[in-house]
This record gives sequence, C-alpha cells and structure tokens, in this order.
Amino acid sequence: MRSSGVDDDGNAAGRLAERWSLLASAIEQLGSARTIGDISDILRQSARGIAGADGIAIVLKDGGECHYVAEDSMSPLWAGQRFPAETCVSGIAMQHRCPIVIPDVMADPRVPHAAYAPTFVRSMAMIPVGMPDPLAAIGAYWAKTGDPDEASVSLLHTLGRAATTALENARLLDAVGELNRVLDSRVADRTAELEQARDMIRQSQKMETIGQLTGNVAHDFNNLLTPIVGSLDLILSGKPLNDRVMRTVRVAMDAADRARLLVDRLLAFARRQPLAVSPVDLRALIENMRELLVTSLGARVTLTIDLEAELPAVHGDRHQLEMALLNLAVNARDAMPDGGVLSISARRAPAAGRPPELAEGDYVRVTVTDNGRGMDEAIRSRAAEPFFSTKEAGHGTGLGLSMAHGLAGQLGGTLRVDSAPGLGTTIGIWLPVASEPPKAAPGYDDAHVVEGQGDVVLVIDDEPRVRSATAEMLGALGYDVVQASNAREGLELLDRGLDPVVVLTDHVMPGMTGIELAMHLRATRPALAVLVMSGYQGIDILAPDIPRLAKPFRQQYLSAGIAAARQSAAA
Repeated sequence: MRSSGVDDDGNAAGRLAERWSLLASAIEQLGSARTIGDISDILRQSARGIAGADGIAIVLKDGGECHYVAEDSMSPLWAGQRFPAETCVSGIAMQHRCPIVIPDVMADPRVPHAAYAPTFVRSMAMIPVGMPDPLAAIGAYWAKTGDPDEASVSLLHTLGRAATTALENARLLDAVGELNRVLDSRVADRTAELEQARDMIRQSQKMETIGQLTGNVAHDFNNLLTPIVGSLDLILSGKPLNDRVMRTVRVAMDAADRARLLVDRLLAFARRQPLAVSPVDLRALIENMRELLVTSLGARVTLTIDLEAELPAVHGDRHQLEMALLNLAVNARDAMPDGGVLSISARRAPAAGRPPELAEGDYVRVTVTDNGRGMDEAIRSRAAEPFFSTKEAGHGTGLGLSMAHGLAGQLGGTLRVDSAPGLGTTIGIWLPVASEPPKAAPGYDDAHVVEGQGDVVLVIDDEPRVRSATAEMLGALGYDVVQASNAREGLELLDRGLDPVVVLTDHVMPGMTGIELAMHLRATRPALAVLVMSGYQGIDILAPDIPRLAKPFRQQYLSAGIAAARQSAAA
C-alpha cells in the first residue's frame, strides 16, 4: 500500500498489522504445501492482500517461457498466457535471481509496453521464488506510478522466501515420490523376474523329471519291443504264411510300429530322442512333403506354401522335422472340420521380436497357420503338454504338438503358439541356421539288406530276449553270432581270440556302458567295427562319429547299421 499522507497513523498501523497477519497465515499454509499447485493457490489467495496491491500474478517458468498460471486482480491481466522469458519482467527476475521494482512501467525499457498498455498496471514489483535457480515469481501491480512503500516490498520479500522454502520442500517431496515410484517399479520388476525365474526353474525341474522318467520307460519299452519287432520281421520275411496268420502278424507289426512311434514322440517331448543332426535344406524338405501333406489334409483343406527363395540350411534332423510338420498339419486339419486353409511359410527370422530364450545367432522361422477354431488362453497354455488333447477319445494321442515343441528345443530353437477362439492358430518354430551347406545323405530306408556270408558278429546286451532276437535276425542275414551279457564278457571273448567283423553292443548296461566300450575298442582295436544300439540315448552322450542303431529295429535297419559301422571302421 502506498503512503498518501492522508491516512492517519492508527489506520496505517491497523492495515499493516492486517497484512502481517495475512503473511503469517500464508507462511503457515505454505509450510504444509506439498505441490507447486498448492503453493500457487496459497499465493493467489494471499499475495494481493499482503502486498497491498491492486493485482498480483503467479508466474511459473516453463522451459524458455513464463506461464502466468494464476492471478488476483482488479481487472484481468494475463492468466493462462505464456510469454518469452527474455522479454518478460518475470523471466528477467528469475534469470538474474533478484527482485525487480519498477516505479513507471511505461518508462522502463525492460517492460513489453504493448502487453501492459491495455491494463491498469502503472508500477510493479516482481519477486523471484526458488533457490538457487528460481522456478516461479510473484508479480505485484499498482494502478499508480511511484515506488511501492517499503512495507509492501518487505512483505513480498518475506512471502517469496517462504514460498521458496515451500517450493524446495515440494521439489524434495516430488523427488522422494519419484524415487519411491522408481523403487516400487523396480521391486515389481524384480519380483516379476524372480517369479519368472521360479517358474522356469520349476518347469526345468519338471522337464528333467519327465525326461528321466521318459528315458527309463523308453529304454525298458524299446527293449521289450525289440524282440517283438525282430521276431515279427523274421516271420514276415521268411516262408510264405497262410492269409490268416499273415493278417495276424501284420496287425502285430502295425501295433509294434505304433508303440515305437509313441516312444519316439515321448522322447521328443522330453528332449531325449536320438537325433541324426545335419544341415537340412528346409526349402527342399517342405516342397518334397507337398504331396504327402495334400493327401493328409484331404480335399476340404487348401494348402499354401510360401518359402523364402534363398533360405539357408538349418541345424536339424530331416526325418524328425518331417514328422513334426506332418503332426502340425494334421492338428490344423482337425481344427478345421468344415475345411479351410493351411499355410506353411519359412523365412529368415529377424532379431526383433525373437523369443528371449533363444541364444545369439541366426534362425529360420517356420510357421504353420490355420484359420480353424483356434484356442482360448487356458487351452493354449497347455497345448504343448504331453497327452493333452481336445479331440475325442481315440482321435489322437496329444503328443503331436509336444513332440514338435521338444524337437525344436533339442535342436537349439523354440516353438510358440499364437491362437484365439475363432481366429485360427499359428505355430511358429525357430530353428538355428546351420554353419555348413546341406549334404545329401541316404538314410536306412534307402539301404538294402546286406547278407553276412558267414562273418562273425559279437552281440552284447544285458537283456537275454534282445540278444536272442538280434541273433535270430543276424542269423537270417547269414552271420554267425556270438553273444555276451555285458561289456566285460565281450572283452574277454575278444582277448581269447574272437575276431568278429563287428561288435553290436547295447548302450545302457551295468558296469561299462556301450559307448564306453566303443571308445575303449576304438583305442585298442581301431580296425574293429562297433555299432551301438539303445532303446534310449541322449544325443549329448554319444560321440557323433560312432554308428548307432535305435531300438526297436527291423532287419533292414540292422543290416544297414552293420554296413555303416564297417564302412566307418574302414575309413
């Protein structure tokens, strides 16, 4: 308020006391303010009375501008407007960190006259708020020219210091709040990571348990199947039988083949199946399957194949990849009972969007997409579990997708299921790119039966029935067979002068395992051919250059395996 020389001392003292009281109340309120908005409201409600001004404005620094956020004035000023800081008195005050008092706004070159001319303002005081770098300012305006009285400037200074303290507190509280939010976010992220790690550990433990159980079951089951398949194969390849016996034998052989396929799928899911890994031309593999896929899908399903022209070879097992694609195609067909479209594509997989469990490297992504019924989240989350199926009883084992999932993981890739009810399903398989180009290598199916011509074969297996059935098949091939129940007995026979053309040994045996025996013979008798057979074998525990034969096997595979072992020993 200005000194007019008219008011008596009592009235002046009363009004000054009232302004001090307003200041005290404002300071008390600022002490509990928590945000810049709270501070701005308190200043807007109290600053005009404290300064004895005709108007006040609260200004916030906003980048390179001054934002007039609030005002209390005898007539409108600039509430809500923004002005460049370098041309605004509030900006100049904040920049220089000191109050500015202007007795005549129209005579001061720092004042943008065009902005002030339409207003009542003829003198002013601008007090910066905030230390060391002000973020706000309090502007007090009067309708007459002249210096504000000392009390007004002093009270504004005091209010500005209190607002500065409140502003610093707000900054601190905001920083603490932000820190808490960051900490909460980090705790939430870390908790999620730990929970994900626990889930991965639990899943890993479950897979390990399932894998061990599957491996043990597969070993015993294949040992049982080996004499069954071998005996049936001998019957089928021997003298002519009457039609009734022939039908019975073929049914038994078909059941044995189905049992073998079931074991293969279980081992694939558990990532324990023996794989013949090599660089595979995926483009040629899929194209060669076209006719088989069309036949399997039936007339109501249209097949489309879209393959990248320069698709690199992948690290895989040709036969198992064919089985996986066929299983996925049949699953897709069953999801489209009214017909539809099945699309198979293969592309180089970009690094962006790659599943996190994949190691660094290059991958090819194979997608199998149908426009069938799709799956809800509950079904999708269990789709890769073994024996889980939505098909009617007798219409599937529930191992097709789990087999493909296990195969992808065993090859160093992964599998993803993307599906929604009514929107179809897309199965994505990531396979690592091979480091070498594909090679054409005939499998056992391409081999013919080689007669033994009286050569001696040493058969070592701890299962008498397996030894007996294998010996019968070898005898039918023209070989002379000597049997041993374990590696020690086999070595004793060799030490006593037995000179076989090949040693055919089981892998999982008490004492020395088949692979250990093979390595020992390679070191002591490098010219002796060795063929390892097993009902269950992990690819990681067998030397890749030692020929092996998976149980159960038929006569032609046994013959081809012996030929491969003899060729390997001669190389």
